[in-house]
Amino acid sequence: MVPFECDSCIFRKLQDRSPDVTDPADELLLACIRRINLDTFWSRSKHTVRGNREKISLSLQFSKAVGLLGPYVVDGPLPDFDHCGYEVAIDTVLYSRRPGAHSNEYTQFDTVRKLRTAFSNHCRSTAQANRSSWAIGDTRGKYQRLGTDPCGSFWFYRFMEGMKRRMGQDWRPNKAISKTLLLRVLKEAEERIEGATSPAELNRWIVFLSYATVCYVVSLRGCEGLLLDLSGLNRKWGVGGDEYVVIALLGKIKGETGDRTHLLPCVGKTSSGIQVRQTLKRLLDFKRSVGQVRGPAISDLRGKIYDSRALNDALLEILEDLFDSARDLFPASIENKEILRKRVQAYRTFRRTSDSIAIEEKVAQADIDVVNRWQTVEKAAGSRPNRPMRQHYAELELLLKPFLRYTWVM
Repeated sequence: MVPFECDSCIFRKLQDRSPDVTDPADELLLACIRRINLDTFWSRSKHTVRGNREKISLSLQFSKAVGLLGPYVVDGPLPDFDHCGYEVAIDTVLYSRRPGAHSNEYTQFDTVRKLRTAFSNHCRSTAQANRSSWAIGDTRGKYQRLGTDPCGSFWFYRFMEGMKRRMGQDWRPNKAISKTLLLRVLKEAEERIEGATSPAELNRWIVFLSYATVCYVVSLRGCEGLLLDLSGLNRKWGVGGDEYVVIALLGKIKGETGDRTHLLPCVGKTSSGIQVRQTLKRLLDFKRSVGQVRGPAISDLRGKIYDSRALNDALLEILEDLFDSARDLFPASIENKEILRKRVQAYRTFRRTSDSIAIEEKVAQADIDVVNRWQTVEKAAGSRPNRPMRQHYAELELLLKPFLRYTWVM
């Protein structure tokens, strides 16, 4: 089922010598080699292996009946160098034994597999890999490049599959929070704004409230919320009159192509009472008072953009206070503050909360797709084509109703 070499052969390929049983480093290397070989074996179940063995045995019997030796050919010894990516596999196994985010005993598979990606990226950038170009092209003009990356070997594919089956995938995404809890978070941020004792503190909470409001109401991931643009907000302020406000995000997000800003229409006040217009107006007024009319809106007093950690700290500061004073707002799965810090993060909690509320409120899937940019050009059917952003505002009338329906229920 897989190419196989014994532990000693792989050791000699990597070290150009036989193992020294008295050397701890050699002992560790042999243990790693045994582990990667076992992972490779168990990339297929024993029933699959047994079935293949039985079919090969049957085929050999048929060949013998007609005087043939069988169709299975062994074409000589394997190369005398690491042609399968053994060393990267060993590094991956060692990496998995380090303390990780979810356990002190191991690092999860989805983290350690990135070593292969890093090695493959290195291989593609070397001079030898770019000396000549071999590619496969299809009728649509798309190409797939051929390379000599040892981690692209069949053995390495089987190793990664076996390791994944052995370790499993410990997936712990950011949790959504209830609408009630979210509204309390926004209310607490308002109270901190009113009680701020310094310009830096006032800026921090005004910015956080704006960030949390925008990320939740228009369903943005944390990194996308950081793109809120002062220049775009000022330029498009008032375009929607009393009906809606336009949220301007700088640059490219979610795979779109275009110019400088993305314009997302949003109701001025949601059905749950979130004051989007008032929150953004306060942000613009405060930033203008400190001399900031362009650049990142999610920034400190010097205009330097905040990082995700600073905003996450602000969110957790509020949530931990609420955990002490209003424990009933939190689900039973949040047993303590340690779990709270691990499972609720600004990066995806606002987005997951928005998506969850949209489903709970029975927002049409087409509206959710428009807001979240999930549809391709073919599926858009005119409602959300992927065109340059210089045309985006001309299409606003086509997108206005889906955005307003979605943001209203928030």
